Amino acid sequence: MVKETDYIYNIPKFSKKSSLANTRIMLDRIGFDENSKKIIHVAGTNGKGSVCAYLAGILGKAGKKTGLFTSPHLVRINERIVINGEEVTDSIFEDSFKRIKKISEDMVRDGFDHPSFFEFLFGMAMDIFKNSDTEYIILETGLGGRLDATNVITHPVMTVLTSISLDHTEILGDTYEKIAMEKAGIIKEGVPVLFINRRKDVTDVFMKKAGEKNAPVTMIEPDDIKDIVIKDKNIDFCLHNKYYDNEIFSVQTKAEYQAENASLAATAAAMLSIDRTFVKEGLSSVVWIGRMQRMDDGLVVDGGHNDDGIEHFLASVRKDGWKGRRILLFSAVKDKHYAGMIDKICTSGLFRVIVTGVLDDKRGIDTDTFKKVFDKYDCVDVIHCANVPDAYRKLMELSDENTMKYAVGSLYLAGEILNIEWR
Repeated sequence: MVKETDYIYNIPKFSKKSSLANTRIMLDRIGFDENSKKIIHVAGTNGKGSVCAYLAGILGKAGKKTGLFTSPHLVRINERIVINGEEVTDSIFEDSFKRIKKISEDMVRDGFDHPSFFEFLFGMAMDIFKNSDTEYIILETGLGGRLDATNVITHPVMTVLTSISLDHTEILGDTYEKIAMEKAGIIKEGVPVLFINRRKDVTDVFMKKAGEKNAPVTMIEPDDIKDIVIKDKNIDFCLHNKYYDNEIFSVQTKAEYQAENASLAATAAAMLSIDRTFVKEGLSSVVWIGRMQRMDDGLVVDGGHNDDGIEHFLASVRKDGWKGRRILLFSAVKDKHYAGMIDKICTSGLFRVIVTGVLDDKRGIDTDTFKKVFDKYDCVDVIHCANVPDAYRKLMELSDENTMKYAVGSLYLAGEILNIEWR
């Protein structure tokens, strides 16, 4: 698939369009009829991919053939397009690529813009789902919500909003309210919307938008999720709301923050009248890679990549029960609030040694920048490496049976490490 992936990776990541008109033209030319599918639309800053994966797992256990579109991928581009828990084959991917490439070329010929990188992959997903007998489609927004390509869908059966953080502030706005407004752009007329009441300023935005759209609201309160127990390979938690009476669920992760995402998925499933037996089976069956994922060599890989993501990561580390030494591999991209992430990590007191490595991505932070930021902290030893493979090897050299190893800072870092681990 080298030819196909090379073409896709060379498509500009962003467009300058301020509407979804171009995306609608692409979808029309694909011939996708959204009335033929039950579509669930998910937006948010953190956790939206996890919610999508958990909900897809639940629907699969309930016997519902489900298409799942998420981003970014960690290892293989096929990860973005999944049917019934399996990423699409290279053959299916290649066939769809040919169709969407032809549509894109025809659009340019007719005076329209070539789809952006994300639009092209979204088009491929909808083309593949159109040509399958999927009953449900779960769509994760790529960036924001209001102007995200996935928002071309006009009447999903449900919208779900996950936690909001200060991320992509140069595009979405520099306050929680501004970012929440962009995410709330997926709320549709009369379509049920589900979210957690985590911050009043965010909730106020969601409620206002839902009121404008006459969208029925289901809101989970933080106290509805309780009795979280972190075990060796999973966490148990109790959910109490209008759908569940202190029901205990289990998910395959050591990430405490996944209890919130699993609760959203479980509640969404209940709103779709899915039997709780399938909800339990679905949640317990899903392994969402790169989220407090423990590898065979003991390394724990987490995709936390903003301030809130790092706080959730640190909270999970504090409760993982490890009594020995901890060391960390860290990397990040330039357009994230990396100084804030580094400050939280260095002042946490959790890590004796931190190893940095430069990502294999033009957005990756260089070694000199890492040195300037980390030099402000003398409470932890820091080793800088030229790249992630070197940093990974150094982390392994520094570890022994009394050491727990972690990696965090970017989903791109998680992807590079998984590539190393799975070679």
